[in-house]
Amino acid sequence: MDKNQQLSGLRGRSAAVRRSTVIKKSMAVLLSCAGVAGLFLPAAGYATDTTLYSVTVFGSVFSHLVYEHTPVPFPIFTKLFALAIPVMILAGAVLLLCRRYKPAAACYGFGALSAAAWMLNAGATAANLTEYGARGAESSLLPGAALILAACALAAVLALWADRTASISETVFLLLACVSVGSVAFITFYMFIQGLPAIFQIGLGEFLFGTQWAPTAAEPSFGIAYMVLASLFGTAGAIVIGVPIGLMTAVFLAELAPRWVTAVVRPAVELLAGIPSVIYGFFGMRVVVPLLRDLFPGKTNGDSLLAVILILSIMILPTIVNVAENALRAVPQSYKEASLALGNTQIGTIFKVQIPAARSGILAGVILGVGRAIGETMAIIMVAGNIVQFPELLGAVRPLTSGITFEMGYATGLHRQALFGIGLVLFAFIMIINIVFNIISRKGATRRA
Repeated sequence: MDKNQQLSGLRGRSAAVRRSTVIKKSMAVLLSCAGVAGLFLPAAGYATDTTLYSVTVFGSVFSHLVYEHTPVPFPIFTKLFALAIPVMILAGAVLLLCRRYKPAAACYGFGALSAAAWMLNAGATAANLTEYGARGAESSLLPGAALILAACALAAVLALWADRTASISETVFLLLACVSVGSVAFITFYMFIQGLPAIFQIGLGEFLFGTQWAPTAAEPSFGIAYMVLASLFGTAGAIVIGVPIGLMTAVFLAELAPRWVTAVVRPAVELLAGIPSVIYGFFGMRVVVPLLRDLFPGKTNGDSLLAVILILSIMILPTIVNVAENALRAVPQSYKEASLALGNTQIGTIFKVQIPAARSGILAGVILGVGRAIGETMAIIMVAGNIVQFPELLGAVRPLTSGITFEMGYATGLHRQALFGIGLVLFAFIMIINIVFNIISRKGATRRA
């Protein structure tokens, strides 16, 4: 009797699980239908001085806008994202019916990302209208694309939840991990789709190596070589000054400082990390710039590459100090004890044993510091001088970030797209720096092993 009751209970639970799975699959399929319906609903609106346009996602693939009898095509990436949405929705529905839940969720997720990218790329169509002579072209989002985004995202959740091998907690953790990875992928996608068209139109060589930046001239030029050099020189100078100071401070706090000194210095370093960028800019403008002007009379007005380097050196200190200190404290105590037992001094142990053992953590701090230095904007605007010219130590410069911030407010057409191209170059620099530091770190770990 007990066995029969157990079997009956198992059958009941199994039937309940099957019903739940069927319900989730059915809801995901219905959401797929809602996403397909969203393809034919107004998804974006465009306004010019004379005309109002309403565009569907489906229409952006097979049609174009018309301004004063002139066809205005949609950007190629808008068409590609619009095509990707129904393909991903259809693939997700088919995989879901075939009980391939995780691949189905991945397809729905890519559909949601494509919808989000389509929405973000709406401004590129307004830029196309401006290039074709439309005045005051503006874009706005309508419910169609938002419906597709919501339907695909919810269908992805239901597809994962329908997988009987995955618990709710596993599904939530997987979704959060996908959000993190998807955010990086989405930002990368967005930078490429916004920046590449301008780079191709201007020419990669002219864009990267051209020395004239005159986007509003009668014959505009878009060379960013001097801005690239200003960013590189400023970041390199900040590393040369900031990394040794930060590393030595971390060593002092982790190994040498008395507790009462650590209790005073560490909060001060952490306070540096919390100071807004504009405050650093005020400090540079009111203290560093006049000081340089007095030290080098007649050679600089103070706003210079040297001022940029000094401010960035201060700004990257808390990042390097905190990460490097934690890395040094994480080194096993046995390493230190073994080195001292072999007759090494404390300072020799620090530099020959502990710092090499903490190398990967220290490099991580340097990477974060470099990322802050090369991406800093507000403080740099206030001390750089903001003139596009070959960077000299005591001369005014305009780094990449300052160029974007100064001109984005009034840029239109190719000028605006070129600013996105500058952002893409900046993004590529940071990615290259991360890859190089990771390679160096791995080689060091392999050599130690």
